[in-house]
Amino acid sequence: KIDSPAMNYVGVIPKDLAIGALWPQIASLISKALPYGKGEHTIDDVRDGIASGQVFALGVVERGIVEFVVTSVLVEFPRKKVLYVQYGAGKGGKRAKSALIDAAKILKADWIETRCRESVAALYRRVGFDTSYCVAILEVNPNDNSHKV
Repeated sequence: KIDSPAMNYVGVIPKDLAIGALWPQIASLISKALPYGKGEHTIDDVRDGIASGQVFALGVVERGIVEFVVTSVLVEFPRKKVLYVQYGAGKGGKRAKSALIDAAKILKADWIETRCRESVAALYRRVGFDTSYCVAILEVNPNDNSHKV
């Protein structure tokens, strides 16, 4: 049973558990990944996204302990849908691959994508992901006009 202390589960974590009984563990793991972002989200933003249904948590839960979790959103482009993995942390991610693919299929996503540092990309490559491009970022300060000639 997924909501019992002895639960063993791999897959999309039901929203009521993700923002309820399992939230402290999920938040602890995702908080470890947040510093690698560019400040796009706070842990409260992630929780609010899960609560609203825009974001979902997919995890590996062993004996009631969340060992690995990713948060994901579906991004829709005019011709493609992408399951975008926002944040992930923990151990045992390889075991979550099949469940992530199943989620992508249910959502009719054309591919799964994430943005990550090279050490994490190496882990993704080990489970079959391609590294097809890098992300170039230019931070823009709305009060800085030094770029104008």
